[in-house]
Amino acid sequence: MHIPDGFLSLPIIVITYVFAISVLAISFRKVKGNVDDRLVPLMALLTALFFAVQMVNYPIIGGTTAHLLGAPALGILLGPWLGSISMAIILVLQCFLFADGGVTALGANILNMAIIGVMVPYAVYLLVSKKGGRGAVSFGIFFGAFLGDVLGAVAAGLELGLSAPIFQYGVSIAVPAMGIHHSVIGLAEGFVTLVVVYSTIKIRPSILTLNRGLSVLIPSAGGVMNE
Repeated sequence: MHIPDGFLSLPIIVITYVFAISVLAISFRKVKGNVDDRLVPLMALLTALFFAVQMVNYPIIGGTTAHLLGAPALGILLGPWLGSISMAIILVLQCFLFADGGVTALGANILNMAIIGVMVPYAVYLLVSKKGGRGAVSFGIFFGAFLGDVLGAVAAGLELGLSAPIFQYGVSIAVPAMGIHHSVIGLAEGFVTLVVVYSTIKIRPSILTLNRGLSVLIPSAGGVMNE
């Protein structure tokens, strides 16, 4: 999903940069003084983990490749604001150290993966989990991760399509192609997110109280811990 240099038009570059910087600025203000310091080591661990995970690409339909994001797990475990910062750090490092994603497209990549990819899964997870029960919680995590991946890819397709003729395909081709291809990896993302979230809770149950967004998991924590 990383967009390289030379694929986006100047208006799209400017718009995505402004939006990405604005949301990240809000994220930093939100976490300042409002995040338990005990979440910082977990943030560092998850950031390193998903930095490595994103470097591995898997073949999917149509002869193309895709990779897991890790953004949904970051959003659910760390919260939307800290999760977005963590994902943005990954994208910045990948861009400048490995040229994975272009500098001109960094705003778009942050928007697609660190904002949409983090905040959509978190919002879906909270909304669905309020229905109550272990099944609702698990479905909220899985569906949120799937939807976050697909919508992030659709946003990338839209940005590329609106950059025609710099990008050779229009919206009618770019958006369906990105959405269909990433719906496959989105299914894998859903299962991986479930495993990462529940494994983290099992290993470190204190996170249920450190992150207020995980409070909906407290009633089912006993079942998770006893599996």
